[in-house]
Amino acid sequence: MTDVIQAPTKPSAARRMLRTIAHWPPAFWGLIAVLLLAAFTQPHFLSVPFLMILLRQAAPLGIVALGQTFTIANRSLDLSVGAVIMLVNILVSDRIFLGFPAVIPISVALLAGVAVGLINGLLITVLRASAVVVTLGTASVVTGIGYLISGGAPGNAMSDTIKYIGRGRIELFPVSGLFWIASAIIAWIILRKLVFGRFIMAAGDNPSAAHYSGIPVTRTLLVSHIMSGVFAALGGLILSGLIGVGSLGLGADYVLSSIAAVILGGAVFGGGAGGAVGTVLGTMLLIMILNLLTVFGIDEAGKLVVQGLVIAVAAIIYQKSAAR
Repeated sequence: MTDVIQAPTKPSAARRMLRTIAHWPPAFWGLIAVLLLAAFTQPHFLSVPFLMILLRQAAPLGIVALGQTFTIANRSLDLSVGAVIMLVNILVSDRIFLGFPAVIPISVALLAGVAVGLINGLLITVLRASAVVVTLGTASVVTGIGYLISGGAPGNAMSDTIKYIGRGRIELFPVSGLFWIASAIIAWIILRKLVFGRFIMAAGDNPSAAHYSGIPVTRTLLVSHIMSGVFAALGGLILSGLIGVGSLGLGADYVLSSIAAVILGGAVFGGGAGGAVGTVLGTMLLIMILNLLTVFGIDEAGKLVVQGLVIAVAAIIYQKSAAR
C-alpha cells in the first residue's frame, strides 16, 4: 500500500482575514471603542471644531512619538526627549534671538536635537552602554544646560513665526497638524519604503543575524537616535509655539506619553516592530482618552493609573495576537 502525500492546504480567506486583523495595532480597536463611548456620552467630541482642537493638542506629542518609534523598533529607547523639548523651548524663547529672523532660532533648536541624538547614539553604540542609562544621563545633562542658559528664569521673546507654527490655523485646520502629517509621511516612507527602514526592522528583530547578513547595525542604531532627537526638537518647537513662553517644566510628561503612543501603535520592545501609522493612531487614542478623563472629572493621579493600565493591556493583547 502506498502512502498518499497530501498537498498542504491553503488557509481560507476568512482565516487569512482573521490573521490580518489580529496584527492590527491595539490603538485601532481602542480608537473605535473610545469614539463610540464619546458618541454616546460626549457627542461634542466628534464635532469638527473640537476635533481640530484635539489635533492641535496631539501634534507635538505625535511628532515626538514618531521619533521614539525609530529607537523602539531598533531595540532601544530615548528617555531624553523631554529634556530636548525643554531645551528647545528655552532656546527659542531666549532674548538673544531678538531681531533675528525666525529661521535662526528654529535652526538652532533643530541642531540641538541632532546633537543630543548624536551623543546618545555614540554613547550607546561605541561604549555599548544601556540606552536607558545613557538617555537618562543625557536628559539630566541637557536639563542642566537649559537651567544654565536660562539662569533659572526662561525668557519671553518667542518669534511670532514660531507661535504661528504652534497656534496658527488655515481656516479650521491647525498648522501644527500639517507638520504632524508631514512628519508622519516622512517617517512612514523611511520605515516602509527605504532600505534604512528595513535595516531598522531587521536589526530590531535580531541584531546578531542582521550583523552577519551585512546590515550596518551600529550605524542604523546611531541614525535612529539622531532621528529621535530631530523629531523631539521639532515637537518641542511646535509645543513651544503653542505655549508661547519659556518654561523649565515643559516636556517632562512627554517621555512616558511618547513611549505609550508607540506601544499602543503596536510596537514591541525588542521585536523589530512598529510603524508610523500605528504611532499616529496610538497618539490619537492617548489624547482622546486623556481628554475624556478630564471631562469625566478624573484627576491627574487617576489619568496616570488609567494610562498605565491601557498600555499594559495593549502590550499584552498585541504580543499574544502576534504570537499566533
